[in-house]
Amino acid sequence: MEKIKRIFYRCAGGVGVISAVGYLAIIAICIFDVLLEKTISRPIQGSYELVERCMVVAVFSSFAYAQAKKAHINMMILIERFPRFSRLLTLGLASVLSVGVTGYAAYAAWTQTQTAIRMSTMTAVLHIPMWPFFLVQAIALLLLALILLLDTVYVFAGIKSDSINEIVTEEYGMLLPEPKSDGNLD
Repeated sequence: MEKIKRIFYRCAGGVGVISAVGYLAIIAICIFDVLLEKTISRPIQGSYELVERCMVVAVFSSFAYAQAKKAHINMMILIERFPRFSRLLTLGLASVLSVGVTGYAAYAAWTQTQTAIRMSTMTAVLHIPMWPFFLVQAIALLLLALILLLDTVYVFAGIKSDSINEIVTEEYGMLLPEPKSDGNLD
């Protein structure tokens, strides 16, 4: 299980790099566009399209990376004080829902990719094919769904296993329960 987790998390790191490149491209395009507008009064033709496509790639590529780093906002502040079974069951059920929604979104992005290929959809100004951007979106969402599924398995396994419970508790940044005192003041 740990080997699969390492593979998925490395892939998430890869799409995290794609996300960073997308954001850097957005910054570079915007800066260059403004400089050209201010110096020669001619902006980059299609700069809005380029930024829009880079944004799609950057945003969707960042989701799996954020989940691998447990950076998504979740309901820990509420459930971390629940008893172990209730806490992990609630987190697990929410994770199942997340896997389902993300899997469906990945399927929708894949369908959008196929439609864009079939219809030869292109951007309006630069005539760049749209399908590669939708494909990156579909792959990133599929990777996110797989990481969420792996995390869900860990959460449910943590209900019975003390060692996995500790891993889940640490990864999600939950408060560790205070050890119960036996009344001895040694």
